[in-house]
Amino acid sequence: MPNPAKNWLAITRRRGLWISAFVVALVLLVSNLDGSLASATEQTLPQRFEPANTAELLSKANAIPVKVGAYIENYHDLSLQGRRFVAEGYYWLEWPDSLEEILDANEIAPGDIVEITNQIDEWDSKIRSVTPGARKLPNGNNYYQVRFSGNFYIPDLNLKLSPFESLTLPLIIEVQDDQLALQNSNVVLVGDQGKDQLLGSYSEIDGYKISSTALEPMVHSYGTSWGQDKGNLTYPAIQVVTKLRSSGFSSFLTWVFPLLIVVGIVLLAPSVAGELGDIRLAIPSTGMLTLIFLQQTYDSTLPPLDYLTFLDWLYAAGYLISIATFLLFVWGTNAYQGADEDQKITTLTRINKVDTIFQLGSVISMAVVASLAWKA
Repeated sequence: MPNPAKNWLAITRRRGLWISAFVVALVLLVSNLDGSLASATEQTLPQRFEPANTAELLSKANAIPVKVGAYIENYHDLSLQGRRFVAEGYYWLEWPDSLEEILDANEIAPGDIVEITNQIDEWDSKIRSVTPGARKLPNGNNYYQVRFSGNFYIPDLNLKLSPFESLTLPLIIEVQDDQLALQNSNVVLVGDQGKDQLLGSYSEIDGYKISSTALEPMVHSYGTSWGQDKGNLTYPAIQVVTKLRSSGFSSFLTWVFPLLIVVGIVLLAPSVAGELGDIRLAIPSTGMLTLIFLQQTYDSTLPPLDYLTFLDWLYAAGYLISIATFLLFVWGTNAYQGADEDQKITTLTRINKVDTIFQLGSVISMAVVASLAWKA
């Protein structure tokens, strides 16, 4: 006579294999789908900002050096989701009479020599001159100072190591008039830092520590003739770069620690006695839902990304562990329920052995995923 319990156990094993194969195929499909869609639809945009070799530009006979200095009083309202921040402070220009003649000939006001390129929401920004116009310095040069307060865009945002990310907050000051481009007047912006500080006492941002601040000369080529056959003009620029790094301990407690607690509870579930199938099955499904809500809260602080962050990889590993734990419990519960009475103890021993191997393998897999995601 065929044994119904053994037939049910065989059917359950086959179903478990099919479910496992489905999960693996789904993971492979998603990983390949991202690459195929990117190659079919992605347009690569060239980087128009490049570092400037100031010494080489100044070596030309017609070069006109313009000193640019800046002082950031404070940063605030940093938004990674909006890729923006608010900054307030001053910048100033110092130029020789050779440039003053060009300005007068082309009717260019001192306030129109440069602009802050990554400024956004001009309606909510303030840029005003400290003095009515340019004034003469004792060395014969012309001096002009501006106070600014506004919203600024973060052009380069790398969050692959989030929540342990490093940020670069730039303030890009660029020549804006065509007559002052390198091909026309060869104006060269030179950083006027000297011994002055670039940041004020209120420039800290909560959750981050400032690692460095510097003035970096650049050149900007837009790659367009503006519809006037001007050719590709190159505009000198200089950026105030403030580099921040997140607080490691705070980021760990806020984002990583809750994830590890949930995954740890799921991994402890196999330690529950194998005959308590209903209790065991409830733990990984509850853990899965908790992970989903935690990740949604985390993703709400970030902009849409075309790559996975470090924490996203940990969540992905946590999801797979939860699914695998549920499948393990389905197998264990059916194996125990379908075993003959005289085989219950033997079956339970085998279930506990598989549970222990699964726990060790999951911990190792989590560590491997974290290591690979950190180095990616």
